[in-house]
Amino acid sequence: MKLWTPLFLILILSSCKDFNLKKQSAEEILQEEMKAINWKEVDFYPTFQDCGVVTSKQESKICFETQIKKAVSNQLSQQQITTSEASLDTLVLELYITEEGEARVENLRISDKISSQNPKLEGWLKEAISQLPEVYPAQKRSVPVALRTELPILLE
Repeated sequence: MKLWTPLFLILILSSCKDFNLKKQSAEEILQEEMKAINWKEVDFYPTFQDCGVVTSKQESKICFETQIKKAVSNQLSQQQITTSEASLDTLVLELYITEEGEARVENLRISDKISSQNPKLEGWLKEAISQLPEVYPAQKRSVPVALRTELPILLE
């Protein structure tokens, strides 16, 4: 028994050299975490007070898109929009929401035919977006972030 105890201690001490413990600084851990975050996606989309408490990314996206489309629809319903009678026309509204919650139209993708028939359409859309109620910005890790998004709008 006395022979086993020193042998056992020698084995334990010699095996400790195989442990390669690397001490990481807080800065290294932060850098690794920053690399792991997907900065191209948000945790929550911008929301409005009418959305109430949103608990998921999908819920915030649906409410955001619904509110934008409702505002655009209300604005365009007051105007005379000319579309082709054979089919429904779609435009793509490219929006930019700042980290402060300011919304603006970045671009409007629309067919030349609709654009020529409705020269004031872009102005009407910009007015609809400028009249939105207070926008709470998108969030990433509970931090407000800017967001670029595209919304298809169906013209009837």
